[in-house]
Amino acid sequence: MRVLTLSLALFCLMGCSTWEGVQKDPANHQKIVTAAAYGLDGCQSRMDELAHADVKMLEHSRQLMLTLFSFGYVPSYVCVGTAPNDGSTAPPDLSRQ
Repeated sequence: MRVLTLSLALFCLMGCSTWEGVQKDPANHQKIVTAAAYGLDGCQSRMDELAHADVKMLEHSRQLMLTLFSFGYVPSYVCVGTAPNDGSTAPPDLSRQ
């Protein structure tokens, strides 16, 4: 019983550590978006929502066993994509000098 309780607590903690967010990549003039969802369509829409833009999905991973052992608490897909920068941090135009 202790092993079951410990393993459930471990899986719940792993689910809480699923990171979602947007990181700016000024060198490449893009945003890197990470999201988690229960399906690929949900993952794509979550990335679009986070970035406020159309995100191109670069990779995804499926953590099916973690989802099963956590009784559906942990999303089964983690996706990474890129979106163009919104231009607010664009580099200055050096050709006008």
